[in-house]
Amino acid sequence: MKKIVLFDIDGTILNVESSLARSIFIDAFGEMFSMDISKSIPSFHGKTDLQIIADISNLYGIDYSNEIEQIWNNIFDKFEQRISKESITILPGAAELIEEIEKANNFELGLVTGNFRKNAYLKLSLVGLDKYFPFGGFGDDCPDRNKLPLIAIERAKKSKIIDDAYPISNSVIIGDTFRDIQAAKSNSLKAVAVATGKAPLSELSCYTPYVLFEDLSDYKKVFDCLNKL
Repeated sequence: MKKIVLFDIDGTILNVESSLARSIFIDAFGEMFSMDISKSIPSFHGKTDLQIIADISNLYGIDYSNEIEQIWNNIFDKFEQRISKESITILPGAAELIEEIEKANNFELGLVTGNFRKNAYLKLSLVGLDKYFPFGGFGDDCPDRNKLPLIAIERAKKSKIIDDAYPISNSVIIGDTFRDIQAAKSNSLKAVAVATGKAPLSELSCYTPYVLFEDLSDYKKVFDCLNKL
């Protein structure tokens, strides 16, 4: 039976220029709600975009329920204008690992990311990696990251990438935050943690992922580990 490997994006596959996302959220909320949120803004670390929007809105008493589509469009337009290939760094070994998994006949690749769908594929397309990920769970699907793996796998079933009998527990999440580890464990998936984001190795180890790597530079070792899971 095939295994599904679900990748996080930011801090796992790539890094985007520091503070770009934060500045875009600040500008988007400023334009739409005539409010300066720059002095106090919640942490984005490992959260879904929907959770970030909710956290900002709760902090400032904003009712965004009827504005969500406009918020997505506003944020995406700003990302399109400001992001470029030059503002993205592919993390060591990530592209090579993705290609190695793609070549194998016993894996399927997907995403579990806090990015909303359009923005996830925008970032990946700029570095030529979007083609590897035909399905996923995204930051505009649900604020709760723990629900995204099941959403991703249901999409894979609907697209006939896997059959309906596929057990979710035969899947792996690769990510750089404790929230990736929690999302895996809450769905009985294996968590492969990588310390290429903001969380150091020591912090990630406290959440007891199935396996922990400093980075993905030895991608063949990581691939062998995935094969043995």
